[in-house]
Amino acid sequence: MGTLFRILSEEGHTEAQQALLSTYESRATDDRKDLTEELFSEFITVLHEQIDTRAEVDILTTSVERLLDRFAAVVETAPVGILVVDEGGGIQVWNDGAERIFGWSDTEVQSQPYPRVLSEQPEAVEEFLDRLRAGEKLHGVETRHTHKNGAVLDVRIWAAPIRTQAESFSGGVFVISDITEQKQREQRLAVLNRVLRHNIRNDVNVVRGHLELLAEERAEDDEHVEVMHDRLSNIVELSRTARNIEQLQGTDRSERATIELGGMLRERLERLRAESRDVDVSVGLPESLPVIGHELLPYAFDNVLDNAIEHNDSDTPEVAISSEVTPSGSHVTVHVEDNGPGLPPTEREVLTSETETQLTHSSGLGLWLTRWIVRSSEGSITVGDSDLGGTRVSVRLRVQTD
Repeated sequence: MGTLFRILSEEGHTEAQQALLSTYESRATDDRKDLTEELFSEFITVLHEQIDTRAEVDILTTSVERLLDRFAAVVETAPVGILVVDEGGGIQVWNDGAERIFGWSDTEVQSQPYPRVLSEQPEAVEEFLDRLRAGEKLHGVETRHTHKNGAVLDVRIWAAPIRTQAESFSGGVFVISDITEQKQREQRLAVLNRVLRHNIRNDVNVVRGHLELLAEERAEDDEHVEVMHDRLSNIVELSRTARNIEQLQGTDRSERATIELGGMLRERLERLRAESRDVDVSVGLPESLPVIGHELLPYAFDNVLDNAIEHNDSDTPEVAISSEVTPSGSHVTVHVEDNGPGLPPTEREVLTSETETQLTHSSGLGLWLTRWIVRSSEGSITVGDSDLGGTRVSVRLRVQTD
């Protein structure tokens, strides 16, 4: 529609252009699929009534050529491999991205069977083709393919079937992304993380054992013993945080779950009351508040609540939790407010910035982990001033409406 409209404008067919626009506007509220299937024939009728046959053919030909040029430019410049295969799996289209990733040129793979050319396990791609024949689409499926030089690559695949007007299967389109370096980085970080955590736990246990022996010889409230004990506790917490960060790695939609936020926050607040009896807590939450989030979402709120108490130097620390649901009911924002000294600018920026720099270097990993968990939950965080005089942290999440 847009291409036809622009060409009519360029050629000076203003009456036909207006008629075309009126036809579109009269159908714009229709179902998109019905609009696609039926509207084109109506456009042809409008053109036939407004323009002579030769000009009509020229306009339609130019429109098709422009769309093909645009499609070809997208396919050839895409940084991913794009393949089109026929009903038997033979490669019909092989873009420059596929050549860059796998090493074979278009002429080398033309009409060759996709499963045997690329896949380390041909039966896996045969299964993908069977799923397309059944009408299924593939969304980010991970598998392994082989480079021309024999190297094995980790890849992620998106695919959709191609059907004829009679709805019979005639092939498929595959979009393939090379994730080899990403997978290698993830594996190295996971190994490093596990080794460090193991060594930290062992070393902390040894040091704690010696510290307990020393503490028996010191006064009960010895400042040096308390400092060492606190530092060891910080190291243990850092190890736990590193484990949680590893859990966030590679999070996708399938790992998100429904979390009963109302009950979870009430349980957290009861814990706060038990641990800090001088804290004044107020709650303004509905009985039921189901949201979509990562399984670590409770840990994110733990960080926010602990931060509101830990650095609060008021005579009577106050924490207030409230929520507001959007008019559509699709999202909820939970506000956590305190009457403390306020979150320092560098710590505020950690919760809202995209990357860590020297200017946004937090004193710990807790706030970074909070932001990553909320983002993995398809949510967002904002930080402002609280009506209580301290900080207000607002977490926006998607409500589970099913």
